[in-house]
Amino acid sequence: MAHTAGARRSLEGPFAGPQDLVDRLPMLRTVLQKTASNWVEQVRNISATAPDLVLVEVESRAPDSLMAVTANQGVACVLEAPKWNARLIVGADFEFVFTAVEMLLGGDGSEPAPMEDRPLTRTELGLAQLVFEHFATALEHAFAPVAPTNFLVGAAAPRVGFDVLGRMTVPVVVAKFHLFALGLGGGITLMMSQSVLSPMRNELSRTAGPEAVRPDPAWSQKIQSEVSRANVELVAVLDEQELSLADVAQFAVGRVLRLSATPDGVLRVECNGERLINCEIGKSNGVYALRVRDFIDQEREFMEDILAS
Repeated sequence: MAHTAGARRSLEGPFAGPQDLVDRLPMLRTVLQKTASNWVEQVRNISATAPDLVLVEVESRAPDSLMAVTANQGVACVLEAPKWNARLIVGADFEFVFTAVEMLLGGDGSEPAPMEDRPLTRTELGLAQLVFEHFATALEHAFAPVAPTNFLVGAAAPRVGFDVLGRMTVPVVVAKFHLFALGLGGGITLMMSQSVLSPMRNELSRTAGPEAVRPDPAWSQKIQSEVSRANVELVAVLDEQELSLADVAQFAVGRVLRLSATPDGVLRVECNGERLINCEIGKSNGVYALRVRDFIDQEREFMEDILAS
């Protein structure tokens, strides 16, 4: 018995104080952020409204402060992790439940929020249970690379005793998320004993490397299609003359303006007033065509304009 107690103290020793572990376990925040994104993807499949769930805060708290954390809690349930030999609590406030109900039942958010002092209806509890089940799945997938486990989701209830988390002498990790949908919001909170994280502290203490950017083939094809269909106006200038306002004032209908250019001359192609390339004119298959001779050196043109001025 003494040996077992000593082993437990050695396991919980690094986590027995009220210190915050978030800074020492950077991958924990990454896993929880992944949980939020996983949950959003799942709920999009059953909701006409695209929600957004954001990780707001992760901190370690003393067990005696959990009442303040759950002061506005409307519903909660226990997540049992058999492979971790642990239980977690997930709870949501009344605003979260109301937003989830509106979102899942096709509402537009215009209905007034119900009074918080009334008990939740059977429908509201059922939808909260569905949301918790999706959250458990999202959490399971997020933790899979670190410490795989499945979660057994308990029944949704207005209150859950904190003693299911384990010894009330060990600090509790509290992760707060916020839901945004239909102009509404609400909070959902995950709680677990710090001793749960002890076996996986090596994996969670690693710094997450930059994720490789994987291009979306469909999006890349769409961009390529749009770019290839884009219209660009080009202007080919065969010759140009500098005229004074007095010369322009003498223009008359029928007057012929003589150009010094010839068919063998060089045409300058411009786009939006920017000189781009020099071309030669010719014919191909019975139509006039331009053949690129060289590209215009923008820096050289700039310097020549300065020297000419």
